[in-house]
Amino acid sequence: MLVKDSFSRFGTVEDHPEVLKIYCYDFTLIPRIFSRFIKRPIIVVQPRSAEDVAEIMRICERHEIPIVPRGAGTSAYGGAIPLKSCVVMDFKRMCNFEIRDGELVAQSGAVWIEMERELNRNGEALRVYPTSANVSTVGGWIAQGGYGIGSLRYGSIAENLKWLEIVDFEGIRIVKGEEMRYYVGTFGCLGIITRACIKTRKNEPINCRAVHCSFEEAISMLEGGYHASFKNSKYLSLEGFGAKDVLLICSEKGDGDETGKMMWGRRLIPLRIASKGKRIFPEVVLPHENAVKFYEYAERISEGLEVVFAKDCVVFIAALGNGYRNMLKALKIVKIAEKLGGRVYARGMLFSSGYGKDISDYKKRIDPKNLLNPGKMGWNAFSMSIGLLGKLIWTA
Repeated sequence: MLVKDSFSRFGTVEDHPEVLKIYCYDFTLIPRIFSRFIKRPIIVVQPRSAEDVAEIMRICERHEIPIVPRGAGTSAYGGAIPLKSCVVMDFKRMCNFEIRDGELVAQSGAVWIEMERELNRNGEALRVYPTSANVSTVGGWIAQGGYGIGSLRYGSIAENLKWLEIVDFEGIRIVKGEEMRYYVGTFGCLGIITRACIKTRKNEPINCRAVHCSFEEAISMLEGGYHASFKNSKYLSLEGFGAKDVLLICSEKGDGDETGKMMWGRRLIPLRIASKGKRIFPEVVLPHENAVKFYEYAERISEGLEVVFAKDCVVFIAALGNGYRNMLKALKIVKIAEKLGGRVYARGMLFSSGYGKDISDYKKRIDPKNLLNPGKMGWNAFSMSIGLLGKLIWTA
């Protein structure tokens, strides 16, 4: 009760055990043997402003209580899963945004699809947005450092930010340029994102074509595109379509076709095959020059492949079955990607040990008590197990 009283002035506060249980998970598929490493939050707080966030952080620092930020919980990397008893900061009430000339300023809890619809009414559109835009929040996707719709022309979300408002134990401030790299893709371990200034584009019509081709042929068709994705026949079969490999190529110029229009209309229904049973979806990022070589390997061992093309890289999503054998396959896919100059799509809880020295040093300086999303930067039980399995796989 004392803890709840400390935060009651910040609006909605949840401490019912059944509610707290919901905040222990996101979309990550966690083996039962590891569930004991997940901790139930002490309390869930829903701030309404950056000032609320700063005051909550001051209370937590004074009492040395860890803080875990949470958007919509749509990640599959455990970024919002508590690994210590903590205060979960749920940003659903910080959802306001405003449209400016060529940009959008949004609070961390704003939902991408709601912003896109309002922009469209004003003749504007987002440059990039996630395939989970129907529920995904601004702060969550930025904290994951995502690629998505529009990344072929405009790159990752990192390339489409003008500035971020962040809160850390030193207060509220605006960061720009190179300094934003400490907050994009680091899951709130170095500071809490409370607002973002996002670049927009004119709302030009998007014309889409579906082309039956090989993956290697698809790479040669990307020039001038706004968005492009590729699904092989095995992936389409899992989705319920008896089709050949197909490339969806979308641009603001040229003609479209009915199949392309249908596929574009389904772009915000990600991982449709996940609803047909538990599956593992390892995601990796490869440089363009090694994408074909990686595709040939991943196509052999996966049950289906979806590929999203970005300006500076290629994102692979492999569909695997459930169970420990397929978990080992997922790790093998990650290891092969790393050998070919790639990386895992996002780090979160599962791959928390891969940050560079400059990021780790910044963490020690800005958060010496390790209160900001602890366990998501450096080693934890999950990343140690994955690292050990990865070494065994590679030497086997």
